[in-house]
Amino acid sequence: MSSADAAIGMMDGAYFVGRKELLDFFNNLLDLSLSKIEQTAPGAIACQVTDMIFPNCIPMARVNWEARSDYEYVQNYKLLQAAFSKHRVQRHVDVDKLIRAKYQDNLEFCQWLKAFYDQAAALAPENYDPVAVRSKGKGGRKFNQQHMSGKGRNGKYMASSTTISTAPGASASNTASNPLDTRASRPLRERMTSNGNNKKGPSEKEAELEHLNSELTQKVQELEMSIEEIEKERDQIVTDVEKERDFYFSKLRSIEVMLQVHQEKSAEEQEEFTVLTDKVFQILYAAAEDNLTVNAEGQVVEQVDEELNELLVDTV
Repeated sequence: MSSADAAIGMMDGAYFVGRKELLDFFNNLLDLSLSKIEQTAPGAIACQVTDMIFPNCIPMARVNWEARSDYEYVQNYKLLQAAFSKHRVQRHVDVDKLIRAKYQDNLEFCQWLKAFYDQAAALAPENYDPVAVRSKGKGGRKFNQQHMSGKGRNGKYMASSTTISTAPGASASNTASNPLDTRASRPLRERMTSNGNNKKGPSEKEAELEHLNSELTQKVQELEMSIEEIEKERDQIVTDVEKERDFYFSKLRSIEVMLQVHQEKSAEEQEEFTVLTDKVFQILYAAAEDNLTVNAEGQVVEQVDEELNELLVDTV
C-alpha cells in the first residue's frame, strides 16, 4: 500500500477538500454526527477508518473513544502507527501536532486520510458494522450514544457502496435516490474530473501554483538586490560624511591647541592677540542656542533673525 499513499502529495486535489465534505465523509462512513474537525484529534476516528481499509489491523477493543488527555490520545495514535508500519503505509503521523486539536493540522490529516480511503476502499469488508466495532472499545458505547447519527441503521444514509451493502429489503430506487452513496463510492480523482464545479484538475492547479511561485520568487530576488544596492549606497554616504566630519574636526582641534598655547603666554606680551584669541574661543565653544556669528567688521555678535533685521533697517 506504500504506492497508494505515496501518490497523495501536498499538491494533490485531496488537500483542497473542505471541512463540510470531510465531516460528511466521516459521518456517512462511520454512522456519526461529528460537527467539528477537531473532534478527530483523539485518533480514534483514524483508527476505525484504517481498520475498515485493513480489516483487523488494529485491536479496536484497545481504542479509547473517551480519551481526554494527551497521554490517552498518544495511545490511540500508537495503534494507528503500528497498523501503518505493518502495511507499509509511508505516512508520518505528527502526533505532537494532532493531539493539540488545532484545526489546520487535523484538517490536513483528515484530507489525507479521506484520499487514502478513496484509493484503498476496495479492501474494506462489505459487512463492516462501525457502530458494533466502536462498542468494543473503551467508552465506545457511550460515544455511540453521544455521536451516532442513527441514519445508517435504516439504510437511508449509507457509506461507500464498496464497503457497506444496502440493508436487506431496501429497494433499488432508495439507493439510486441517494446521490451521496454513489458519490462516496467513486474514486477521488474521478470525482474531481467529472464534477462540473472543478474545471481544472490537480495537475493544472499545480502548474499554476508553480508558475505563481516562480514569479514571486523572482520578485523577491529583485527586491533583495534593490535592498542590497540601497544599503551599499547608504554605507558609502555614511563613510563620506564621517570622513568630512573627521577632516573638519581635525582642523578645528589644531586651531584650538594653537590658541591655547598663545593664551597661556603673558597678557602683557600678547595683549592684542589675547583679545583675538578670546573671540575665537568664544566662537569655538559657543553652543547652538547661543546663536553667535561674526559680522562684517569681524566682531562676534548674536545672530539676528533676517526678517527682524530687515524691519529694523526699514525703521531707520
